[in-house]
Amino acid sequence: METRTVRPLIAMAACAALGGSLLAGCQQRTSTVDTPSGRTSTTTVEPNRTATETMSRAGDKMGDAAITAKVKTALMADPDVKAMQIDVDTHDGVVTLNGRADQGNNVDKAVQIARGIDGVKSVDNRMTTK
Repeated sequence: METRTVRPLIAMAACAALGGSLLAGCQQRTSTVDTPSGRTSTTTVEPNRTATETMSRAGDKMGDAAITAKVKTALMADPDVKAMQIDVDTHDGVVTLNGRADQGNNVDKAVQIARGIDGVKSVDNRMTTK
């Protein structure tokens, strides 16, 4: 097979595997109803509680990573804050700032910037000054 043919097949197989793993945590219900025009079957697929919780936790982790990236980007955009000296971690929307700043007002500025990012619930400031 040519490379152009193999790559789409691999992508389709990966999507099918992912879809299958998501559906594995689902409940499928089929109901059949007699109508004047004949029998009609309806199938519904609902995620069970475990699958829903797993997807929610995965979404939370992705949300935390996005918040971390937004905070880090905002810190880098500020000329006074030394963003490369600040470690940013996010867990359940709580941002933790670790690192050192030249002056106390730069610590305050970093905290203020982090609080201004969408999705940030609170900021745990563990920064120190030199």
